[in-house]
Amino acid sequence: MRMKARSRAGDWWRCWIFPALVCAFFALPSPAAAQLGGKPEKNSFTLSYTQASGAFTPLWVAQQAGLFKKHGLDASLKLLNSQVALQALVAGEVDVISSGPDLVNARLQNVPVKYIGGSLQRFIFQLWGGKGIGSLADLKGKTIAVTTPRTSTEIATREALKKTGVISDKDVSFLYVQTIPAILTAVMGGKTSAGTLSAPNTLKARDAGLSLLIDIAQINVPGLHLAFGTTERIIKANPNSLYAFLKALAEATMLSRQNPAVAKRAIGKFTDTDDVKIIDGTYEQFAPYWDANLAVLTEPIQGQLMYLDEKEFPRAKDARAADFIDNSFAEFLKTSGFLQSLGTTKQ
Repeated sequence: MRMKARSRAGDWWRCWIFPALVCAFFALPSPAAAQLGGKPEKNSFTLSYTQASGAFTPLWVAQQAGLFKKHGLDASLKLLNSQVALQALVAGEVDVISSGPDLVNARLQNVPVKYIGGSLQRFIFQLWGGKGIGSLADLKGKTIAVTTPRTSTEIATREALKKTGVISDKDVSFLYVQTIPAILTAVMGGKTSAGTLSAPNTLKARDAGLSLLIDIAQINVPGLHLAFGTTERIIKANPNSLYAFLKALAEATMLSRQNPAVAKRAIGKFTDTDDVKIIDGTYEQFAPYWDANLAVLTEPIQGQLMYLDEKEFPRAKDARAADFIDNSFAEFLKTSGFLQSLGTTKQ
């Protein structure tokens, strides 16, 4: 099942994404590099996020608090799963996507995309067990639900299990169910023995009487739990729009940490809940880890490259983590004094 799923994903890239994007990319004239700090080249900006998870709170706050408008962008947010978001980015329907490690996989298949910022660079997940699963020992021979192959939930789970001595694909197998809410449903419905969740679904799991098996955030597995990426085409055509996006995101990150009430209102709206306990728990799980610096670290990408199967991704062995990143926008946040103006540069 796993190999077939990966084969279909590979065919999708080779047959549609790669040819379409290469044609568009090479047809575009290369504009002169613009000086960062000017007006956005493009005001209307579409951004995607993949889950109704508290991880995205700074993005939601930037929208709710009018910070995108403050920095010259008329932004709209779309809820899209990772594969659909990447397809929309290639098609020009989305300008920036919220992504985990999947952009690494795409670039290895010759799709010209790069990370431009990262706000969570360790995996903030928890592994929860269903009925009859009270410890990791109970998982032997069982299945664990994650979202999609080679994305954050699977990688975080594999790395966390490795640290605890559980051997993936031998002691446990994986079930792919697309979304985090679907993981919780699968565990509670008995379709899988355990699942990897993020808040607010972790709070729902606790209230449902499920068993916490591993707090992956506390293990500190380096990974791009939440990063932001775009195409090289957009980087060249709209650098000041991207810089405005990251200014709004950095400001929203600091606001989320300094003003919990603002962040919690956004969590309630975008996760569609008025349960104070769920909202508070979601905030408490993510707030310590939000980083307004936004510069993408090489360690999470290097970890992703080491994880990938060389037969499926032959270029991974010789790839350089730095080639997947454009930190020029995040660096200018610091050198321009913008981060300092927010009150702190220490994360």
